[in-house]
Amino acid sequence: MYWPRSNGPVAEIARSPVVFLSVGPQPSPMRYRALAVVALVCLAGCSGLFGDPRGNSGETLTPAPLPTATQEPESRPLPPGVGGGGELDLDALAAAHRAALTDRSYVWRERRGTARANDTAAEPRPVRAARVAAADCYRFWAESYTVELGMQTRVAYNYTEYVDGGVGHVRLETFRTDTWEYYRLPAPRAGQRIGSATGAAIDRYLRLSPENVTVSVGRTDGERRYLVAGEGAVPPGIDGARNYSVAAIVDSEGLVRSLSARYRVVGFDAPRVVRYEFTLERFGDVTVDSPAWYDLTC
Repeated sequence: MYWPRSNGPVAEIARSPVVFLSVGPQPSPMRYRALAVVALVCLAGCSGLFGDPRGNSGETLTPAPLPTATQEPESRPLPPGVGGGGELDLDALAAAHRAALTDRSYVWRERRGTARANDTAAEPRPVRAARVAAADCYRFWAESYTVELGMQTRVAYNYTEYVDGGVGHVRLETFRTDTWEYYRLPAPRAGQRIGSATGAAIDRYLRLSPENVTVSVGRTDGERRYLVAGEGAVPPGIDGARNYSVAAIVDSEGLVRSLSARYRVVGFDAPRVVRYEFTLERFGDVTVDSPAWYDLTC
C-alpha cells in the first residue's frame, strides 16, 4: 500500500472520481482524498505466480452518491465485526471472513517488502499464494515454508503443493544443493489454510482503537464495499513502528478482499519502510491443473 504523498504517481490516483462515503464521524476533505487513494491501491491486482496471465481482477469502483443535508446516514447493516464509529471486533470479522471463503474458488496472493525509506522504487515481493478451484483441489506456493516430514521439521524453500482429494503433492527446493525433492503429505482444506493465514493478518494489522479507524462505503459492479482505514497508532506486537497506516476492503459478508499496511522502522544503517499486503480475487473463475512434476510424488 502507498499512503498519499504530495506528489508522484499516488497523487495522480488521488484525482480519480472514486468516492467512499463515511458511515461514522465525517472525516476532513483531505481524509476523503486519502481514503480514495488507499482504496484504489488496495484493489489493485498483482501478476500471477502460477503462469496466470489474468492476475488483475479487473474490479473497479464507482462513486457512491455524495451526501446532502437531507440524506440519512448509512442504514444498511455493516459487515460482521465492523462498526460505523471505527469499532472493530476482529474475532467476529475474522470468523465471517473465514466462513466467506468456504466452498469458493479464488486466487490469493500475499506480499511483503522492506526497503530503505527513500527507495521509492522497491516493491513488496511475493511470499505466498494459492490458486483455489475447490476446498480439496488447489495449488499453494510459498517462498519459504515449515513442513513436517515424518519425524523431521524443515524449513523448505520455493515450496509448491498441489492438493487433490486431501493429498498434497509437494515439490520443494533443497537449500544446500539447489535440487528438488518430492513428497506426498496430508493437506488441509483450502479454506482452513488460506483462512488461517489471512485471519492472522486481519488480527495483526487491524488491531487499532476506534478513534484511529475510519469506515467508509463505496460500490463496485453494483455491490457495496467497505473501506476500513487506520492511521495514527500502531497495533500491539509491531514493535518500533512509526507512521503506521492500514487499509482493508471488506464486502457485506465480512470477506476481507484486500488488506495493505505500511510503516517505518529504525534500521541498522537507515530508516526502513515495511509493507505488507494480501489480495483475494477472481471468485468463481478459477481452475487448477496438476503440475508437470505430479507423477514424481507418487
